[in-house]
Order: sequence, then C-alpha cells, then structure tokens
Amino acid sequence: MISFRINGAGFKGCTVPAKEAGLVGFYDTGIPYRPDNDAVRAALPYRWRKAFDRAGSAWWFDGDNAHVCIRDRHGRNLTIIYAHGVKG
Repeated sequence: MISFRINGAGFKGCTVPAKEAGLVGFYDTGIPYRPDNDAVRAALPYRWRKAFDRAGSAWWFDGDNAHVCIRDRHGRNLTIIYAHGVKG
C-alpha cells in the first residue's frame, strides 16, 4: 500500500492515501500513484483550499517526491506543498 507524507511551510503535515495516476507518478510494481487531492485539500488550512483548487492536480514529480505550488488570486506564492511517497 502506498501513501504520501504531505508537508510544507505554514501548515501541519499529515499522511494521505494514494490514487492511481495516469502516466506520471510514484511507481510501485509498475503502477504510478499520486496523492489523493481530496485528502490533501482537507489537510490544508481553510484559507488555502481555494488556491489549491486553482492549482488543479498539477503535481510535479521528481523521483519519489512530488510538489505543487499554490498561489493566491493575484499570483503570489502562498506555499509549496511537498508529497513524499511511502510504501507500507
């Protein structure tokens, strides 16, 4: 079972379940996974949830790690959310 540890500046981290991804993601036994966006959204402070919705599911993957940058309505950075894939 795959899960992702979520963290970033400005909020308490947590662990969220994984969902199967289309092509790009954290691979386990030949299947790509990405963080569950609904669980990530629920873990964020309420004032950042709309910004996360605007970012869509644009997770950028670099090996076992993924990140998404969330911005306010004026395009200013709020934080970068990091997701670290964990097996087990």
